[in-house]
Amino acid sequence: MLKKILKDSLPTIISMTLSGMYSVVDGLFIGKSAGDTGLAAINIAWPVTAVITAIGIGIGAGGSVLISHFRGQGKKEESRKAGDNTVTLLVVAGALNTVLLLVCYREVLWILGAQNAVYEEAEKYSEIIVKGSILQILGTGMLPILRNINMSGAAMLSMITGLFINISVNYYLMFECGLGIRGAAYGTVIAQGIVACISIILLWKRQKIRPCMEKTLSGSTIQTGITAFGMSIAPSVTLIFTNWQCLAYGGDEAVACYAVISYIAFPVQYMLSGIGDGTQPLMSYYHGAGKWKEVKEIRKIAYLLAGAIGSAAAVTAGVLSPYIGGWFGLSGEALKYFGTGMRISALAFLVLGFVKFNAAYLNATMQTKKAVFLTYIESFLVAPVLLYLIPVFAEINGVWLAFPAAEVSMLLIYKMIKTKEGKK
Repeated sequence: MLKKILKDSLPTIISMTLSGMYSVVDGLFIGKSAGDTGLAAINIAWPVTAVITAIGIGIGAGGSVLISHFRGQGKKEESRKAGDNTVTLLVVAGALNTVLLLVCYREVLWILGAQNAVYEEAEKYSEIIVKGSILQILGTGMLPILRNINMSGAAMLSMITGLFINISVNYYLMFECGLGIRGAAYGTVIAQGIVACISIILLWKRQKIRPCMEKTLSGSTIQTGITAFGMSIAPSVTLIFTNWQCLAYGGDEAVACYAVISYIAFPVQYMLSGIGDGTQPLMSYYHGAGKWKEVKEIRKIAYLLAGAIGSAAAVTAGVLSPYIGGWFGLSGEALKYFGTGMRISALAFLVLGFVKFNAAYLNATMQTKKAVFLTYIESFLVAPVLLYLIPVFAEINGVWLAFPAAEVSMLLIYKMIKTKEGKK
């Protein structure tokens, strides 16, 4: 079982980590070309990008659970149809999302706290991201489908190709052409568009894609994908509240500092989410086949992976914290905030993998309501409450402490749910 899990999970963990690296690449280039203002702008604008990405991940993951579940039941035709329906749903959602965001993204930036020079830079970045959102939704949404039809290695290679293109385009447009923050946006859209094209070609070779939009399948895809959408959007919801608190306790310098902390935290979160995403096809397959012993064995191994990777990430971030701020171009007060902020935030990595896997496990075994509850209560209740309570006593350090405190709280809430189940 361990060999099977590693075969499926490692490419997924790498793919998810690389997905998170898109923001790191943007941050490194923007920090060098636009300084603290550019970093603050992209951090405030990031929830716009995150919503686009989360829609793709949510629909892709929701359809993928159905694909594997039907395969586990031996229903090959239903599994193929679920794949066709998911691709069609991604295209429709991408088109609708583009139109909607084009109407309101400027107002959204203002609500998120962008002002003056920061607003101007955030608007330049967001306009391009919004116009290319259909490519991003397809790029992120196709990868879970590939993983669930035993093409996790191909999904990983597709993501690696996209990342290298992102780096190349960013460098050329930002430094050679002088496009500044717009170059970073073009780099993201072009890279995700290429990932989408590669993924569609790979899927077409495995099974001919046919347009399909069935009401029942679409409803099940969206219902199952709500958890994955929430897990993807959760860091950005927390980011909004954190930005507000950074502005309150440390101004634009604290926002710039938090931007760099986010560039480190997001790839780690994606990497740890990859454990749940990587084991999901197997768990959904065995759950569909009624093999609970195998499902429990997968869960045990996944916990060990989450503990090991989370601990390694926490130690690495702590050791490198004196240097990371300078790499991203932080200066002055923002750089002073960074060392302490990064070390405190890195404590969350120790438990974050368990929290992410718990939600993925519930979703993979069709316990959708519990998975949705855990995912959304963290983003919209636990994290915001802690972000507003802890800084009252610890000021700016309380903003950083809220992240690990929220993850520990989510572990306790999950434990309470399982204890209540055991009593029943």
